[in-house]
Amino acid sequence: MSDSYITICPVKEVENPKKLASEFIQWLKSKEIIEKELSNCVLSLKGLGYKPGKKHLGVVSYDENILRLQVCGLEIKTEREVFTGMSFTSFTDCVCPKCNKNRFNGISEEDIYSENLTSEQQESFSTLHSALNIWSKNEAENLTCNHCNLDSKIDDYDLGETLALSNLGFTFWNWPEFKDEFIDDVKSILDTEIKVILGHI
Repeated sequence: MSDSYITICPVKEVENPKKLASEFIQWLKSKEIIEKELSNCVLSLKGLGYKPGKKHLGVVSYDENILRLQVCGLEIKTEREVFTGMSFTSFTDCVCPKCNKNRFNGISEEDIYSENLTSEQQESFSTLHSALNIWSKNEAENLTCNHCNLDSKIDDYDLGETLALSNLGFTFWNWPEFKDEFIDDVKSILDTEIKVILGHI
């Protein structure tokens, strides 16, 4: 069986990610959206997570009976990470802050999955992967735009809705889509703009 996930994270790095994570977790516990104790309920080698609480159905759009699953918990990350939906698609954006052009303009999902990319298009992907890898190791990294040939910090690019460079993330394993009201609550508690990234593995 495959697993899906929803990651909610700030669009950029935040100050005091551990403090913000603690405040959000306490709020979730107080509303009984998650259980109070950690358990083995996430698909991660790094740690444990929080199972859905008694009132978790109040924040999702429909009931998928996720409590029947071993993998159904909330995983928290408070270190620099590239949050992603696991793959590049035709909806992936990487918009240069200087010329406002998308690095992947003209590349379709069919091109990606059929490996029907030109060497120039392949280079666009590989250099981005390299820059993201360096950034995730807590190093500053620039990316050269393939349109205007100017360098910008990788975290100054507009990465659309499927990628986020942040140091705080909440991954809900196999949870259904959230209600808009819950997303608004998360944004208010974190006091920052957020992204909601859908993934499947």
